[in-house]
Amino acid sequence: MKALQFVKIISCGLLCLFLLLLGLSEQSIAATAQSYTYNIWKDAVPGPDVFQTSILVGGIDLGIGEFDQPQDLFVGPDQVIYLLDTGNNRIVCIDQNWNLIKVITEFVKPEQVDRFNNPTGIFVSTAGRIYVADKGNKRIVILDQDGNYLAEIGAPSTDLEEALPENFNYLPTKVVVDRASRIYVIVEGVFDGIMEFDQAGTFKGFLGAPRVAPNMIDYFWRRIGTEEQKKRMSLILPTEYSNFDIDELGFIYATVSGGAIQKEEAVRRLNPGGKDVLRRTGFFLPVGDLDYPHEEANLHATIKGRSVFIDIASQELGIYSVLDQKRGRIFTYDDNGQLLYVFGGLGDQHTVFKKPVAIAALGQKLLVLDSAAKRIKVFAPTEYTLFIHQAIEYYHAGNYQKSTEMWREVLKRNTNFDLAYSGIGRSSLMQNKFTQAMTEYRLGNNRQGYSEAFQLYRKGVLIDNFGGIMTGLFGLIILIILFKRFRVISRVKEKYGLRVTQGSYLDSLKYAFYVIIHPFDGFWDLKHEKRGNLKAATTILLLVSLTYILMRQYTGFLFNYANPTQLNIYMEFISILLPFMLWCGINWSVTTLLLGKGTFQDIYITTAYALTPIIIVNIPLTVISNYLTLEEGAFYYVALTGAIIWSLLLVFFGTMVTHQYEIKRTLFTSMLTIIGIGIVIFIGLLFFSVIAQLVGFVDSVYTELVYRL
Repeated sequence: MKALQFVKIISCGLLCLFLLLLGLSEQSIAATAQSYTYNIWKDAVPGPDVFQTSILVGGIDLGIGEFDQPQDLFVGPDQVIYLLDTGNNRIVCIDQNWNLIKVITEFVKPEQVDRFNNPTGIFVSTAGRIYVADKGNKRIVILDQDGNYLAEIGAPSTDLEEALPENFNYLPTKVVVDRASRIYVIVEGVFDGIMEFDQAGTFKGFLGAPRVAPNMIDYFWRRIGTEEQKKRMSLILPTEYSNFDIDELGFIYATVSGGAIQKEEAVRRLNPGGKDVLRRTGFFLPVGDLDYPHEEANLHATIKGRSVFIDIASQELGIYSVLDQKRGRIFTYDDNGQLLYVFGGLGDQHTVFKKPVAIAALGQKLLVLDSAAKRIKVFAPTEYTLFIHQAIEYYHAGNYQKSTEMWREVLKRNTNFDLAYSGIGRSSLMQNKFTQAMTEYRLGNNRQGYSEAFQLYRKGVLIDNFGGIMTGLFGLIILIILFKRFRVISRVKEKYGLRVTQGSYLDSLKYAFYVIIHPFDGFWDLKHEKRGNLKAATTILLLVSLTYILMRQYTGFLFNYANPTQLNIYMEFISILLPFMLWCGINWSVTTLLLGKGTFQDIYITTAYALTPIIIVNIPLTVISNYLTLEEGAFYYVALTGAIIWSLLLVFFGTMVTHQYEIKRTLFTSMLTIIGIGIVIFIGLLFFSVIAQLVGFVDSVYTELVYRL
């Protein structure tokens, strides 16, 4: 009896442990399917659920046997769902209530009964015609809505030389048709773009070949290699399209799964001329997961590399959803390329996928075909998602008040959704509420929108207060003239004993203004006439550091991309002081060996005084940046760059004067100093890395000893 009770206790314990592990597994899978977006600093921000699984549909559920490697899915104009069951070489037609309508396994041609062979793409036109990319038979099959044979398009032929690639093999994988009955086909192994046919099936040419982005190393070897070597090198070719869809306006949304292409062209929107007209005005390009996904939102962080888009579904109002097969995620963007939400993942649960291969939109629902699970997974939008879509719809309809209300509802559910603030800002701007628009755009980190609202606000303020502004400027000019005329400042200095004497601390600080205008005389006097000192030099250095801290915090919103939550005053000081001290130390070491005439103190004082332009330019520039628009930002960046170049030139001239070098030797020693700084930084990083590994080793040994003893 005791043995039996012991077995029961062990069994119950194992069962509890299994349930606990199962619960943890389900929890992690659910977290994988959690919705998220990215903020302007590349942080993944979790959000509410955007879709919930409403139904799973498989072949057994429809009573037709299990699907076998299904490859494509399409929702027709009559809301009939067409599933391409590739392994079974059939088309399964289902109504929107998920009742089986018919199964097309064969069709009658004028001479014989024919069947599909490894079909991989399907499309249904507005006229109800079914187009199938019958890859195994190297053709496009056209059927009517009842499955009767109409026509087929085989391998293209043309009289134009070099119109088709050499050794061309016609293997159509996907097909779409526009309103003018032009047929567009993606062909496996074709890198020249999408093949275009007219209604009669005549080949008309290629559409929208992606631009290549050759590897710099390959490009270098191609430039210096012999003709024989060049022939052996692999061709730099555009990657073929993976899938496409067509919207109600006739534009083709296409995906490129990877390869030697421009990164931003992973998703394209092609007009009838083949030009990419996709808008990309969001924080980031519509490329799927970013390079540095947040651990909380990306439990598949071990999956490296860019997203691999294998299908796209266009929806109303320019919204489109893209399917990433690598991580099993669905990315949805608006018509401006701004990320609305991400959901999905890889796993065995209903909310995620094993091997997603196709996506389609059924009204507000999203249908995802999972080839490995052999099912269609139907996702119904949550209230949060519906509010997002309604806000966009109201904005496009010109109902800005209702759009604002919908965005407010979105923010009640997700205060981290930057696009909602931008949506309210756009609506406020259209209603001429400029201050409110500026506030909302700032909350949404939308600098382009903020600039537009600020420009209109500033224009109104200037018009309303033009008289007062001009009176103030005129009065300021009069005061400056009077001060100069009666020497008011000099009398105040004499009265209160503020006269600056040569060699004093204040005189040394004041002398910095002379140095930056007359560098050769100024640096000579700094060293030989002792016009500068360590106190003044250190003050200038600290002011430079303080300048950058103030710029980080108080530069105008339009030009300040620093994350205010990550400000560390100590690190800001170190970022200025460490390079400065490395320059002084390495320069002194190098010039000592090369017969330089300056001491470490001379180098320190000279370099510090050379940084004066940064203080003179950056402080007023920080204030002015709050009153500029993005279009006027060129003046800001020119001034910022000018201050740095000015200071670098002064450092160069100061080094030349201090060590009594010629220009060539100054250039040589400066390069050696920079190389020396790089070597010191490398050794320092290596040292700290070794120390960190040593500390980790000691900690692990200590932990083992504690647990084992």
